[in-house]
Amino acid sequence: MKKRLSGASALNRILDVRWLYSFLGLILIFLVSSQLSSSFLTAGNMLTILRQASILLMLSLGLTAVVLTGNIDLSVNSCAALTGCICAKMLVGNVPAVWAILISMLVGIVSGLFNGFLVGVLRLPSFIATYGTNMVLSGLATIVMNGGVIYDLPSGFRNLGVGYLGPIPIPIIIVAAAAIVLVLLLQKTVFGRKVYMYGHNHTASKYSGTNNLRVLMLSFVLCGLTGAFGGILMCARLNAADAGMADTYGLQIVAAVVVGGTSLLGGEGSIFGTIIGAIVLTSITNIMNILSIDSAWQNFVVGVVILLMVWIDVFTRSKRAKKAG
Repeated sequence: MKKRLSGASALNRILDVRWLYSFLGLILIFLVSSQLSSSFLTAGNMLTILRQASILLMLSLGLTAVVLTGNIDLSVNSCAALTGCICAKMLVGNVPAVWAILISMLVGIVSGLFNGFLVGVLRLPSFIATYGTNMVLSGLATIVMNGGVIYDLPSGFRNLGVGYLGPIPIPIIIVAAAAIVLVLLLQKTVFGRKVYMYGHNHTASKYSGTNNLRVLMLSFVLCGLTGAFGGILMCARLNAADAGMADTYGLQIVAAVVVGGTSLLGGEGSIFGTIIGAIVLTSITNIMNILSIDSAWQNFVVGVVILLMVWIDVFTRSKRAKKAG
């Protein structure tokens, strides 16, 4: 009897893993796609999917920390566009690439601090606050570019987006390194534990001695930082910059986090899930492009996947609540 109970308990723990459903969905997508197109599972296409997913993942990494606190940041794509435009503007002005990148990342940090101030100090709802910031940053990007487009960036800088280290694209290596850092930060540090605690119950977190404002501010700073670096990678990959270059990502950034199993209610999720979410969304787009399916249907399918993952989140939470009751 004890063995049977322990087996059931182990199964329940496995089923409670947030990214499990996303991973099973990814396997299903790969199986179906391989039947629809013989070119889907080729090594070249797998590398293409990872390279395309790398920028989406970079933009989503820091957002995972924000969503874990039970908040949202809708300004990531505009932050990426602004920082990419600033970086490109400095590069064509003969500013050394290292300084251009560092200054652009500083802009992302300031953007995160601003969002953290709006949500943590002024107590504005994160949805409204960051939507406003999104408009502000988008406007600033347009002002910086003056409605123009910058082409032909330095070759050394372009390697960040299109270069290879052996057989592996450099963007994949960069994003993998960033993901490892975020995993360690959220899973192995006091700050990470405080992020999860804040998301579970910010009132209890406060009375346990946690500086909730600091946790919230740092989470938004992480989001701004990875958003900025995502914009820099995007700029390097496109070998160009314009104010609307990140518009296509939009809510895909939030979708990657949600599809990866991170709960919009906060306190549950992981960077590993976000990695899976980014690959899921990219794989869907990839196979639909291979099959020449209209982009409107691509949005439809991605929307269905998002709704399904939100439903799974609500269902599993209510199921656990009933067990606890």
